[in-house]
Amino acid sequence: MSTQAIKKCKTEKGKDMLSYEGYIYTLERKTDIKLIFRCQRRDCKGRCHTNPTMDAILSGPTEHCHAPTPDLVPVFELKSKIKARAAETEEFPSTILHSAMRSFPLDAAGQLPQGDTLLRTIRRQHPAPSTNNDNQLPDNLKQTDRGENFVLHKDEKLIIFTTATNLSVLKTCKH
Repeated sequence: MSTQAIKKCKTEKGKDMLSYEGYIYTLERKTDIKLIFRCQRRDCKGRCHTNPTMDAILSGPTEHCHAPTPDLVPVFELKSKIKARAAETEEFPSTILHSAMRSFPLDAAGQLPQGDTLLRTIRRQHPAPSTNNDNQLPDNLKQTDRGENFVLHKDEKLIIFTTATNLSVLKTCKH
């Protein structure tokens, strides 16, 4: 039917999503000849059908019960971009966020979640520190940046993390 203004993107969980005429649709069903998308807002009955490659709208969108929100598409693109970068690099969350925000359109800034929320999203995507085969911590996690030993005690059930300097500070405290 039409190919104007179809914008493909992914949801936070990696599913197909598209934006058409300012409305955002998530994939509801797949068939061999078409994909059926429903409006992202669950209280809305708006739907549209596309071909399997999501290049053309086969049947126009049904009526929506709300106004279009075209500014949400850059937000979804930003989130998927920072998640992918956080999963593949060891950069600090603030570095990832600032570099992704450089290309973010200002007219969609009102739809952005809070900065802390985006930073938390990045931290959740970072790979967890690995242990070796004997379940031992790597050497870079056993020492502080100043080279002090950071693991005071370790057995099968308990690990105590502190330094000798921190213990001496605790000894001088009255309470």
